[in-house]
Amino acid sequence: MNQEKAREFFSAYYEGVLEGGLKQSLEQQLKTDATLQADYVAFVETIGHLDMLKNEEIEIPIYLSDRIASRLEQVQAKPKFGLPVWTSWIRNAAFAGLAVAAITFALPLFHSDKGTSTSGYSGSGAVDQLVFKSEGSDVILNYQPNGRKTIVVSSPVTNKEIQRFNLDGQRLQSPIQNSLASPAIFKVEVLGDKNSSLVAVPGTSTLKAKVGDGTIQDLAISLAGHYHVPVVVEAGDVTHHVTWNFSSSDPLAAATQAVSNDGFSVDQRPGGLIKILDR
Repeated sequence: MNQEKAREFFSAYYEGVLEGGLKQSLEQQLKTDATLQADYVAFVETIGHLDMLKNEEIEIPIYLSDRIASRLEQVQAKPKFGLPVWTSWIRNAAFAGLAVAAITFALPLFHSDKGTSTSGYSGSGAVDQLVFKSEGSDVILNYQPNGRKTIVVSSPVTNKEIQRFNLDGQRLQSPIQNSLASPAIFKVEVLGDKNSSLVAVPGTSTLKAKVGDGTIQDLAISLAGHYHVPVVVEAGDVTHHVTWNFSSSDPLAAATQAVSNDGFSVDQRPGGLIKILDR
């Protein structure tokens, strides 16, 4: 399946109606083709942006007919240019009411803990530290800032911002969910801090990929897909190249074997979350 053909299946795959054989072929190509993966992430992000438009209030201007006529004249005078092939699928999906974000930060809770003790904080009581916990295949993001801080969530594939939280001492708790069939990865960072975290969240399907090679980021995605567990990477060099063989049924053992000779360590947190760190 070439890239052009694969892009034709983005919409059906996103909607969960792609036939089994084609779905497996597309998922395999998404896993190995970074360009195609970036195109699919851009497709999903655009769907999410379109979904937000339904909440926009549109002011109906005075002399509407005159303004429409004037605007049409301006548009007709502009030179035409090509659009990505998948924009027609996005338009159809939006009209069908199918625009649902793949990565959702569901029901973020802001607690007014400013100036109070954090000893009872379920995120371990740490201040100014990103804390991730697993709840099934979802991830719970916890953060207790010391003063004003901004959390930015972005795609490490496209470098596009997905979500931003502006905090002024409030504690943030945000469940992170992935409605895609395949695993999704994103970066969470506190603006002004040097360190950031990569978080791979499993999709709705389990992807079998026993043998592979790639970066630490690729390893996190493969672990999340194969073992259906969330994976957090807190390492300086996520582009470091490793190889893996998921012959073990234990995700901790498989991850440890993949990075043990490369200056990284692995542990498993309550709930099954795998964490890859600098040694």
